[in-house]
Amino acid sequence: MNRARRSAGKVHIGSYGLSGLVVACALAAALLFWLKPSRSDALKPNEAVVQYTLQLSDPISPAAAGTIVAISDGIFAQAGLNIRVHSGSVDNDAIAAVVADENTIGLASTAGFLKARSEGSPILAFAGSFAVSSVQFFTLPDTALLKPSDLEGKRIGYKGGPELSAVFYEFVRKNSLAQSRIVLIESGAALQDLLDRKIDVLLGRADVEGQQLSQLNIDYRTLSPDGYGVHAAGPVYFVQERALAKRRNLEKFITGTAEGWSAAYADYGRTIPEIANSTSPPLPIALTSRLMDNQRRFLRPFGTRFGELDERRIRVLASQLLQRRIIQEPVDLNRAINYDVLKEAYRKEARNLDRSEP
Repeated sequence: MNRARRSAGKVHIGSYGLSGLVVACALAAALLFWLKPSRSDALKPNEAVVQYTLQLSDPISPAAAGTIVAISDGIFAQAGLNIRVHSGSVDNDAIAAVVADENTIGLASTAGFLKARSEGSPILAFAGSFAVSSVQFFTLPDTALLKPSDLEGKRIGYKGGPELSAVFYEFVRKNSLAQSRIVLIESGAALQDLLDRKIDVLLGRADVEGQQLSQLNIDYRTLSPDGYGVHAAGPVYFVQERALAKRRNLEKFITGTAEGWSAAYADYGRTIPEIANSTSPPLPIALTSRLMDNQRRFLRPFGTRFGELDERRIRVLASQLLQRRIIQEPVDLNRAINYDVLKEAYRKEARNLDRSEP
């Protein structure tokens, strides 16, 4: 009898232990399920993903690396944005797309934006991309171009558009060049004109013509206007005026792009292939790395914050465009530019936007 009781007692204790183990496992599984991260956790409850198109005025290149990496790393998705990037060829590509759709963000030269605004387009700038313009003078190696006066007596070709002509005339004025001794030629094939020796100097941009020359494995020399007193405003992000009603989305776009730039420069081994494969056609890895290094001084010179709009430079440019009759009517910059998007983004995301390195 005593032996039987002891045996029953052991069975009774064992069943309680098994029950406890089952409950503990169930609780652990529930806890793991609760803590398991998911991408949708970054969204607020019941918050839908918002679709936006980023319309460029140029082909997709490393100049858009911040956006490219923010898309590939899921940074925009975590903020509730789905961003698609479309390439362009001129400022009007971006301007027309924005006018037609309030869920399109445009990126174009500040001069192109101001011209469109002066002509009545209901567009509004809210942030910058490159802090300064990447416009350069390009020559082939056997053409001397060491100082501004070397431009005199030469044929200078450019693709057209208000940005390039504004930089040229300001460069001539600042450096007291004899404009009568310079032949300025507008051409839709300015790069080919340089290669064919129809012009001596090409006025273009480091992220467009500079990249094209590099892709062709052509050696070239440059003269930078910003090294001789011309610090032109870089391109701007802009939207329809009505799009400002969704200002929080624009803040997310800017902070996401800034985080993308930080990631792009933090680990070349991971991000350079992503950036290179996003261009059409894909760029060589070594060239992409070199282009990324070269554009740092345009992106955030002198420790400026990403996206920063230089009001003084924009006002100077607007005045220059008006004086040269590139625009016919003055632009009310107080209505054409909104600084509140950046201010709020800076306040909320100081960690990404205030870094001295992109």
